[in-house]
Formats: sequence, C-alpha cells, structure tokens
Amino acid sequence: MEQRQRIGDIEVDLMMGKNHQSALLVLVDRATLITTLEKLEGKNADVIEQKITRRIERIGASFFKSITFDNDKAFANHHRIRDKFNLPTFFTRPYTSQDKGTVENRIGLIRAFLPKGTDLNQYSVEQIQSIELKINNRPVRKFDYLSPLQKLKQKLGVAFMN
Repeated sequence: MEQRQRIGDIEVDLMMGKNHQSALLVLVDRATLITTLEKLEGKNADVIEQKITRRIERIGASFFKSITFDNDKAFANHHRIRDKFNLPTFFTRPYTSQDKGTVENRIGLIRAFLPKGTDLNQYSVEQIQSIELKINNRPVRKFDYLSPLQKLKQKLGVAFMN
C-alpha cells in the first residue's frame, strides 16, 4: 500500500472550523490525491457514517479498496461502513498524524482557502464544492504537474488498457 499505485485506498479525517463548532469531512485517495469534502454541522458519528456511505454509493463501492480513519470518536461507526461494503478499515496509531500524511497534507492545502479559525458555517455547500473542484484541478509536482483529476484519468486509462 505504501507504493500508492492502487486507486481506492482512502484516508479520512476531519478539518475543524472555528471553536470546533463546524467541520469538513475530508476523504483523499492516496494514489491520485482526489479529495472530497463534505460540510458537517458537528462531529456526530451517525452523520459522518451517513456522509461516507452516501459518498461511497455515489462513486461506486468497487472504487474503494480500504479506508484509514483517524482515532476520533466521530468515526465510531466505522464497522457499519466496513460491514455494509465489505471494505477493510484501519485506524492510525494515537497521536501519529504521519500515519495519514496524505489527508493531513490535503487539509493543509484546504487551509489556503479556509484558514484556521474560519467559521465553516458561513460557507455554503456550493462554495465547499468549488474549493473541492479547485483542489482536484490544481497541478501536483509529484505527478509531473498533472492535477489529481488528470492523474485519476491516466490511472483509469492504464487500468482499462491492461
């Protein structure tokens, strides 16, 4: 998994807003850096489970190979996602953000649009989707300046040619 060749190994984390009163659910594919953002009103495990479930269903469960969660009670319903989609789930070691370095890096990029201390409740779903689109179309040096979306298309093209 460390080679990051396989599409569908996902890292998940929360990006908290001002005073921890709002949050974004951030999912990142390790191989392509495709990043999805879901606006949350809080850290309720049931709501987070529903958001992740809807995202998996929208994209297609066959895309997902594994999910790595942060050790946060917000992800307490991970087993329901695992069981519903027959999807391996993993957790980072406590206090080791490097175990999910990809999503941490992408949250750093999101912070360019939504700095720490930002009240995320002031942003509409459409504004969050616009930020998601910008991030997924932004060239990445490690991909020879292809964007995550271009990298995904490239990887999918190779997969269909083999």
